[in-house]
Amino acid sequence: MTDDRKMTQAKKLIAEADAIVIGAGAGLSSAAGLTYSGQRFEENFAQFIKEYGLTDMYSAGFYPFATKEKKWGYWSQHLYLNRYQTGSLPLYQDLYELVADKNYFVITTNVDSQFEKAGFDKENIFEVQGNYGEFQCSVPCHDGVYTNQAALENLLANRQGLEVRREDIPTCP
Repeated sequence: MTDDRKMTQAKKLIAEADAIVIGAGAGLSSAAGLTYSGQRFEENFAQFIKEYGLTDMYSAGFYPFATKEKKWGYWSQHLYLNRYQTGSLPLYQDLYELVADKNYFVITTNVDSQFEKAGFDKENIFEVQGNYGEFQCSVPCHDGVYTNQAALENLLANRQGLEVRREDIPTCP
């Protein structure tokens, strides 16, 4: 069966379905162009690459930064870039158009909010690994989450070199 025919058949099945469950992981965002390495990484993290020898955003997430100030220096930029500076990607928009008028539910390990950015209803998205746009207590002393855009902007605005100020590091409210 040709690719065109497979796509036609898939669209027909979606159109006829009573409900749609979408499962997605990092491969979907990668296929959509949201890369964690190469030029995008090098342009946005040049200082971190030079200082720490980081090779990509994924492995940088496991880097043993010596202090919380250095760790948040990296993570504030990582989170802000991938959640707030990256717009809705066409692949997600195309997927949304296929199911927009359907009863759908999304289960994803992606943390980049691409489903929500493309128009999917947040109430119909289960983000198994959380969301880069929210903070949660690390203990955790409760299950609440907090929108983090203002906190990240503050961290980045006050960052000195590669470190944030201790007083800007998020804490449980």
